[in-house]
Amino acid sequence: MLRTPFPLHVTNIHMSKIDKGNFHESVVSISNNDIFLSVDKFPFKTSLSLSPLIAYWENKEKTDPSCNPARVRELADLLRNTSDLTGTIEQVSVIEKHMETVDILMEDIFPSALWENEMMAAVVPFHFESFYASPKLEDLKLLKGDNYAELLNLDPKTLLFRLTLSAYTLILEKFYNANFSIDEPFIFTVKDKLTGLPRHYKLLIDLKFMEVKAKGEIKKLSAQEINFLINRYNDLDLWMMKLPPENFEFSGFSLYDFTEVTNEETLSSLRLNLLDRSSVSTEEGFLNLQQKLRILFGLPDIRLGFSSCPSLHEFDTSYARRIWNGLVLTQNCDLMLKDLNNSIYEPVLRRGNTIIVEDLKQFANPTRVEQQLLESGIRNLIVAPLVYDKQIIGLMELASPIPGELNALSTIRLKELLPLFALAINRSLGELRNSIQSIIKEKYTAIHPVVEWRFTKAAVNLLEKIERNVSSEIEPIVFREIYPLYGASDIRGSATERNKAIQGDLLEQLVLAKEVILAVKDNLPLSILDELVFKIDKYSLNILNELGSGDEVLVLDFLRTEIEPLFDHFSRKRPAAQAAIQAYRNAINNPYRVVYNKRRAYEESLFMINETISTFLEREEEKAQQLFPHYFEKYRTDGLEYNIYIGSSLLNNGDYDPIYLKNMRLWQLMLTCEIARRIHKLRANLKLPLEITQLILVHSDPISIRFRLDEKKFDVDGANNIRYEIIKKRIDKATVRGSEERITQPGKIAIVYTQQKDAVEYQRYIDFLHSEGYIHEEVEHLEVEELPGVPGLKALRLSINFREELRHDIDAGDELLNIAQSASLN
Repeated sequence: MLRTPFPLHVTNIHMSKIDKGNFHESVVSISNNDIFLSVDKFPFKTSLSLSPLIAYWENKEKTDPSCNPARVRELADLLRNTSDLTGTIEQVSVIEKHMETVDILMEDIFPSALWENEMMAAVVPFHFESFYASPKLEDLKLLKGDNYAELLNLDPKTLLFRLTLSAYTLILEKFYNANFSIDEPFIFTVKDKLTGLPRHYKLLIDLKFMEVKAKGEIKKLSAQEINFLINRYNDLDLWMMKLPPENFEFSGFSLYDFTEVTNEETLSSLRLNLLDRSSVSTEEGFLNLQQKLRILFGLPDIRLGFSSCPSLHEFDTSYARRIWNGLVLTQNCDLMLKDLNNSIYEPVLRRGNTIIVEDLKQFANPTRVEQQLLESGIRNLIVAPLVYDKQIIGLMELASPIPGELNALSTIRLKELLPLFALAINRSLGELRNSIQSIIKEKYTAIHPVVEWRFTKAAVNLLEKIERNVSSEIEPIVFREIYPLYGASDIRGSATERNKAIQGDLLEQLVLAKEVILAVKDNLPLSILDELVFKIDKYSLNILNELGSGDEVLVLDFLRTEIEPLFDHFSRKRPAAQAAIQAYRNAINNPYRVVYNKRRAYEESLFMINETISTFLEREEEKAQQLFPHYFEKYRTDGLEYNIYIGSSLLNNGDYDPIYLKNMRLWQLMLTCEIARRIHKLRANLKLPLEITQLILVHSDPISIRFRLDEKKFDVDGANNIRYEIIKKRIDKATVRGSEERITQPGKIAIVYTQQKDAVEYQRYIDFLHSEGYIHEEVEHLEVEELPGVPGLKALRLSINFREELRHDIDAGDELLNIAQSASLN
């Protein structure tokens, strides 16, 4: 049986030739390009005839051994003896007049066993009015009236275009051996009598009882002409010029076979809708999805709900609630994560279970959530998790006011939908995340993960303001009542060491320059050469005594303008000087074009120290985050400094206890000892054995920090907290009262504090570190020379034990945190 569905779209054309040069298997699909068809009705003549029915059976008698010849002759005689039914039938009323005869003729076409349940009809070619139809199809009224374009969701012109193009495909097939298939059928949509919801039916057309005849001689078309037409499928005016419709006639009848495809069409439509970014983020998109689900389940009163939850700790954030279209979980609801405890939603979000509630009124102890559901008229519901990439990212709800209307069988169909909704929710979360990150990058900068929730909240609030066309000012980010920890590892005498390196390189370059002059001086008795030697010696003496701020520039300018330009002339006049010249050039063969040996040794040593400290600090700090989340930032100077902030306001859940501050302080002190021990071991491998000093600043009172939009960083907030920042900036040069001795010394840790209770607390940590072998027993109690605006500072100074092996080996896997936790801090 040849089933040819009429086309919806043509998008791709392919043709191949068989051996005889005939066209075969042309695949056609139609895009929404402009169509050209100037007629307003079907241009071909069509006529109803039952003759092809007898021709079909007679042909089958000859080709099919199982066919009953007597039955075929009986049908043929019956038709021939009814003159009104032979030839062309002008009026459908003739069929009705001889319905008993037509019933007999159609018995084998419409099997009696399927008569009541099938949706079939016989129709005039290229028309939708049936002259013979099954009862079920008659009841649906798919082929009644004249609103076919509306039932097909097509405008009349598009419907006429499709019918006309389909007629031409049959002409090409029969007379030109050019076959091209048309890929999509007609889909009829009618409303269900009981539910009022749309139902979809797919039409397949059987053309074996229809034939196309040519009137007169067939116009010849070359392969190129046929290909030309097919490539311009949308221009049927062109086709009508090449193949005038009046040259062809279609007679017989078509068989229409309808299949309900409501589920398939609805699922396909849902997939397309969920690919649209607005489907889960706008009210229109949401209502459209809800209607599609009502159609799919055949329940006109069910309600849809879905809510995003990227992770449980983000449940209470405005970020997660941006995609809340739930039954009770809405953007404006006041429900918090704690409110879900013991509710029907808890096992869904925490364990990924699907919950079916037959009747909410049967709950003996409803929580606040169930009470709100009942108040909204819901009695029966299904709540299922939305899972993407093995992670729960939200939940989906289907609810009904009728108990038991949704049941376990409903979850079978719902199972197909959950991945689609999960994909849509994940995409919307991704787009929201990108919008938030765009604001954060514009307004802030890279954000520490611990406080990202607060910046996200501010970004979401800004998005909402922009959507409401109100002030687009970003809200301030302030964290109050937090405790700071500050530490610094500095290179002792870094400025002095840098100057020594510059001195050494300049002196070496001057010596090399002098050797060049001396190599040519005896053979070139020029007084100016004596003057150049004098200047080189003078510069060398000045640098040796003290390197002034402008000496480097002055010396390099002298060498580049007065010495180096002479080298080519010296090479020609005194070839023996070539070795000295080459030695000079080799020494400055680097991007800076200066002698850079000692500076390179200084910089490489400095880099190795900073890299060792930074790598170890980052490794241990990442572990510390797992114990208790905190804000951490580090920055390099000649050494490395870092800030740590800890407190309840930094956390979204606000869960904090002072024990964590004590543990972090002990951990910081142990970390400082470990840094000193590592650098001490590293010195043997440094080109320049630099030393470091270690400083910890203790501040017992909580402070506030504010994110500065202009500087893209946190800073202390409020006049009362400024003193802490002043101490930080001035403490590195502090000395012991009454002396010139710096409070920071190599091999020691200086703990600067202001209140006696800090000394008492840290003495406990010091005792513990001594028992672990980190430090020597003696502790220096120092008073700090008064700094401008910072009186009353004191310090504890500890000597680090570099010799004794520790009871714990951090590099072998022992954790600083575990060691710290083993101490008694209460």
